[in-house]
Amino acid sequence: MTDVLARIDRALDADDTAAAAALAEAALAAGRTDPILYNLVAWRREEDGQFEEAERLLRDAVRLAPADPTIHLALGIVLRKQGQLKAAVQAFERAIAIDQTYGAAWFERGSTFEKGGASADAADDYLRALQYEPNNAAAHASLAAIMARRGDLAEARQRAGHALKLDPGNITARNALAQLAIEERDFTGAIALLEPIVGTEDDQRELLINTRTLLGDAYEGAGRHDDAYRCYLRAQTLFHAIHSAREGEDARDPIAFVEGVAESLHRADPKAWATSIATASAVEAGPAAAHVFLTGYPRSGTTLVENILATLPATVAIEERPTLSEVDRRFLSDTDGLQKLASLPEAELDALRADYWRRANLAAGTELAGKMLVDMDPFKGVRLPVIARLFPHAKVIVMRRDPRDVVWSCFHTNFAYNAGTMAFSSLESTARHYAATWGVIETSLETLAIKHFNLSYSALVRDFDATTQALCAYLGAEWSEDLRRFDRTAQRRGVSTASATQVRRGLYDGSGGWHRYEKQLATVEPILAPWIERFEIGT
Repeated sequence: MTDVLARIDRALDADDTAAAAALAEAALAAGRTDPILYNLVAWRREEDGQFEEAERLLRDAVRLAPADPTIHLALGIVLRKQGQLKAAVQAFERAIAIDQTYGAAWFERGSTFEKGGASADAADDYLRALQYEPNNAAAHASLAAIMARRGDLAEARQRAGHALKLDPGNITARNALAQLAIEERDFTGAIALLEPIVGTEDDQRELLINTRTLLGDAYEGAGRHDDAYRCYLRAQTLFHAIHSAREGEDARDPIAFVEGVAESLHRADPKAWATSIATASAVEAGPAAAHVFLTGYPRSGTTLVENILATLPATVAIEERPTLSEVDRRFLSDTDGLQKLASLPEAELDALRADYWRRANLAAGTELAGKMLVDMDPFKGVRLPVIARLFPHAKVIVMRRDPRDVVWSCFHTNFAYNAGTMAFSSLESTARHYAATWGVIETSLETLAIKHFNLSYSALVRDFDATTQALCAYLGAEWSEDLRRFDRTAQRRGVSTASATQVRRGLYDGSGGWHRYEKQLATVEPILAPWIERFEIGT
């Protein structure tokens, strides 16, 4: 065994990890056990995309060497690659508990926070990583990307430049610099940064989704619209391929899911919802003084409105958090689910409400008593039947925007992965998902007892004061001129959605971008036409 370990050490010293893994695999097959053997074979499985097997091997290694932080680190990375973000964070925290100065563990926990949308926590961890590893190029680059999204252009440029000095091929740093160039309308500079790397196919494929999206944005700015469309399509194709492979047979078809909710709503008896207002218990209200759901569809203006509302005194807004995930799991997976939800006794509904408030409190990170909670999530439009059953006294804001702008924007935006964003792999699938979602929204609003306010994006950006005054009147909130400075609120709070760059720019009218891609959108016009007509949107 000593001889095998010595040969593995020599291979690792020569930076030949593949050879070391081959030696480890042979040793394990021969019945030998040692943490390094499990760790190396797990690396091989991870490289081959066999994440569950890699996790099993690493858990065996942890049992043999529970005080080795490198094994906990490796386990956390594999868990993150499987989408198990909470478990990954816990693994990195075990590594940090063993060695507080372990910079790699701080960095990987930060990467996991960032993947989950907690960019402020991610930035803190990247800084801690650099405290112990000042020449960690990946940490400098990741900080640069966060600073670019926040609008801290000077620090973003400095961090990205330092990362490239340490690692000239760092894709994250190039992407950050390109983001800065695009904001400064230096589209030629952005293209020069991105074109050399856009075709790379290596272990950083997920980063290339952002590279291709940014290059599309640069082409868009330069007026090269056909090139832009091709870049966006390549980005979405790669996004879909990576996450389909990762999810495997467990992948949920986002359009089929929404169509299933529509069928479930059709089967359910709306009388149950009509009685909800009279029978809902005190658990429904939770700790908040007022309860608001803000939804519609991605890229319809929900993040903009969330930050406007977050400017109101005594208001807590939470971004796209899975506060209804327990209900999803139990009642939105089959076509009889909403009928089952409708027939639940009040005690069981209260348990679901309590679970919601527990998740909302965690997401808020602050005391909710006496405050207005705004639960913003564009994908919760499909969950309006659930919201109406559990929270009949909550107020709902539904964002409406030109379907062509929405569908085009969803298609060319680099979203974080979730089951819904998998629908944006093509213009056709985006349009179909949009139409299916709005079918559920409109049916819910027409047949269920839902207090709601239809908020037009175009009205908001063209007559801000009048529209926000009407919104405040609906919410029972006092309007003030402070709402016009929502961009300061966004800067202070930080925005983790795909709309971060736009919202911190302040109020501007982003309507009509779809006109530059009429040729491509013509293929989905029949799908969107009923909604264009319904929303009374001109051409």
